[in-house]
Amino acid sequence: MRRARTRTGAAVGALAVLIAGGCATVPSAGPIAQSDRGGESPAASDSYVRMLPAGPQAGVSEVGLVEGFLKDMASFEDNHAAPRRFLLPDRRASWSPDDSALVYESMDSVSLDVGPGADENSATVRLRTPEAASIGSDGHYVAGDGGEIIDVDFELERDEDGEWRIADLPDRLILARGDVERVYRPLNLYFYNRDRSTLVPDPVFLPVTSDDVATRLAKKAVAGPTRWLEPAVDSAFPDRATADVAFDGGRVTVELGGRTPSAADRAAMEAQLAWTLKQLPEVQEVVLRAGGEESRIPGDEEESLQGGTEQWADVDPSGVDRSLNAYFVREGRLWSMEGEEDGASPEVAPVPGAPGQAGGGLAGYAVSLDQKHFAAVDAENDRVMLADAGDDAFRPVLEGGEIGALSWDGYGNLWAVERTDAGSEDSGSGSESESESGSEDGNGDGDGDGGEAEPSTRVWMLREGADPVEVTVPGLADRRVTQLRLSRDGTRAAVITEEGDAGGRLWVGRVSVDSDSGVRLGGFMALARDVGEVVDVAWRGGDQLAVLGTQRDGAVRGYLVPLDGGTAPSSVGPLSGARTIAAAPDLPLLAGADDDQLWLTADRVMWQRATEGSDPVFPG
Repeated sequence: MRRARTRTGAAVGALAVLIAGGCATVPSAGPIAQSDRGGESPAASDSYVRMLPAGPQAGVSEVGLVEGFLKDMASFEDNHAAPRRFLLPDRRASWSPDDSALVYESMDSVSLDVGPGADENSATVRLRTPEAASIGSDGHYVAGDGGEIIDVDFELERDEDGEWRIADLPDRLILARGDVERVYRPLNLYFYNRDRSTLVPDPVFLPVTSDDVATRLAKKAVAGPTRWLEPAVDSAFPDRATADVAFDGGRVTVELGGRTPSAADRAAMEAQLAWTLKQLPEVQEVVLRAGGEESRIPGDEEESLQGGTEQWADVDPSGVDRSLNAYFVREGRLWSMEGEEDGASPEVAPVPGAPGQAGGGLAGYAVSLDQKHFAAVDAENDRVMLADAGDDAFRPVLEGGEIGALSWDGYGNLWAVERTDAGSEDSGSGSESESESGSEDGNGDGDGDGGEAEPSTRVWMLREGADPVEVTVPGLADRRVTQLRLSRDGTRAAVITEEGDAGGRLWVGRVSVDSDSGVRLGGFMALARDVGEVVDVAWRGGDQLAVLGTQRDGAVRGYLVPLDGGTAPSSVGPLSGARTIAAAPDLPLLAGADDDQLWLTADRVMWQRATEGSDPVFPG
């Protein structure tokens, strides 16, 4: 089914658009110089800072040589010319690090131990340090959980001048966190959801150096999604495609080999390239050559790529294409909140039909993206109830254990979390792959002990609000899930789990559908570990979450959390007693507090009272 699309507009009042700012971190030590390179993406580089490497010093010890190499490894200039000086001449040419990196916190956390070699002219230096993060060759960033150790050997030999040099080492960069913050920047690649109705952002970290970031970004867009997101998305480019890419005078030329693409595939390729390369302000146009034909992006030669993406608005990565109302609960009834074009106060009214009727005893409302279907949990928390717009009553569509959360995806499917106890006859959803616990990247915890009465979770997807399909959920089956929110493009889910004394913890998993294995939600990555106990979460956009976090002192604060895994959450401001949060692209954030008041913020600083009510949600 091709989904009905909605577009973000002037809902919840014509308030100022809430825009998340960004900042670049500059290292506090070492000589630096401003790069003379041209403009980069605003997300990628307002101020790329080039390091002036020291190089190997005469008479340096084995440990001193490796320390110097680690510091200069952050110099990307001239194909890593600076760190190559620490290598023996015959190893300099063959050392071929890519964009991937192992990341440690700082040199203070690094242990270097010298071991003897076969003779006095050789030695081994072993590096050990906790892994703070890793960046794959595809640009995928994975934050460390403190359990992994970087353990690397450097084989050293004396050169013809008697100086220590590196003879053998891994073909991978090993960088301090500060160097990653200086050299790498988050950018998005764009691919499609299953029915190609919406582009999906695929966040990557790429080095921003004096080399051309535009060609690097274009090549990665053509090559395909990151390993993590690949099972959930589609690309118009052929699988594992390669391209000759050139950048000159504001123009990126992408030349594909292989067969001639269909007209539909070519148009889809153009949209992917447009949204991906538009992030770089130095890119004014893109030329795609495929199958002997050439097309310009954008198509009108009078327009610039930076002038807008209206040509591809039908696949806008926000996942919506018209006004979204906000919804909330007042006196047991579901109300809607609609803004006025002239900036007047938002208008509120009960939702017509069954949702707006009093006395239903329902809670946990979820509204479909087309705003035509309303789901809720009954008073006993053991049934999912559904009403279509105009219905006089709700009807049960799923019965079972304790229903914990509801959410709609972009395909018109309703998702429900059922919480049970492990060991009961009704438990056990997708537990055959508990070893995956977390993700293929190995950053899930999976700490269930298998004892009786442990929390257990089943996840259901109800196609078009009916026809329940049990979802395979490796990594969740032995956890207690308190919240689940599907992204509006239908490819990912944000999940909050209870983690004992640590409270709520935030994860993001991907949704994949296979004719043999069915629907699967897995590959969970931890996010927002530094915001305290996570209370609630909502999707603000395709690559950003809105989160409520509780600090140790009990203060509740809102945060905007990027999905790239490496950018720190930005604070939205404290809100006493906040319990739930709602978000949508380009709209103010809404929060429900324990004083039965709704609060909104459009400036990320101050919350303002909106109206009486609780449990706000936007469609999705």
